[in-house]
Amino acid sequence: MNKEALYRIKKMQNNDKVVLVKYGNFYKTYNEDALIIWDVFGYKVKNNLVCFPSNVFSNVVSKLNRLGISVIVINKENDISYYNSTRDNNYNLYKDKSNIEYNKDIKINQVKLLVEEKLENSFINYDKLIEFLNTL
Repeated sequence: MNKEALYRIKKMQNNDKVVLVKYGNFYKTYNEDALIIWDVFGYKVKNNLVCFPSNVFSNVVSKLNRLGISVIVINKENDISYYNSTRDNNYNLYKDKSNIEYNKDIKINQVKLLVEEKLENSFINYDKLIEFLNTL
């Protein structure tokens, strides 16, 4: 069984924990777990995936545990580690927060692109944009 399939199985069984998968010198996670990692650590999300180097692994797990988020790590099919937080489970809290922040970030970037496009076409649009923004 490949590691992505193992991720899906472990995630279905543990939907209130971050599941990380080891690929060589990197760890990957997907979907809502990726958004949590993005929000907490600032790693880039691409195609619902976040990847980070193994040399920061202990810092990632430690911080997630301090935040009340337990972690499952898939190293190989029969090599799975559990890092349980001793605090209340805050996974859903961070999942919801991260989802809101990520959607907000996407919208802000869309606005930035549109503003840049409008200003490239005409610098006169700058005054119009400022006037509009001041009415909000």
